[in-house]
Amino acid sequence: MEYKRIKDKIIFRLEMGDKLISSTEEIAKKENIKLASINGIGACSKIEMGYIDLSIKEYRFKTFDTNFEILQTTGNITMKDGKPFAHIHISVADEECKAFGGHLNEATISATFEGVMQIIDHTINRKFDSNLGLALMNICSIDK
Repeated sequence: MEYKRIKDKIIFRLEMGDKLISSTEEIAKKENIKLASINGIGACSKIEMGYIDLSIKEYRFKTFDTNFEILQTTGNITMKDGKPFAHIHISVADEECKAFGGHLNEATISATFEGVMQIIDHTINRKFDSNLGLALMNICSIDK
């Protein structure tokens, strides 16, 4: 993993074997980032993604152990339980160039991942919403 902070942006590159979610959170922790948007592209060899099943208030995940092109990741960094929390959605394409995606739980990078974090000089904490079963952005908690 390599990264460089340029004013209010972090440009980062992950290498083969790096984990996308944990690496993103590691960078955010090292750089004391409490709020940022994230996007990027690359390739992965293993991915766990899914969707929120509101009928049971839980995520349903599927794991794929094959190579994919990462067409797009988009998400944010906020604070959850006092630590940076990466919430990322992902679109990938398989060997037939068919695309699909979902809520990313984790992805193991195969070739590379190239990403950008746009830092916002504030803090947003997540607060658990029992109606949805999700820790949502608590916009009212925005502080500098």
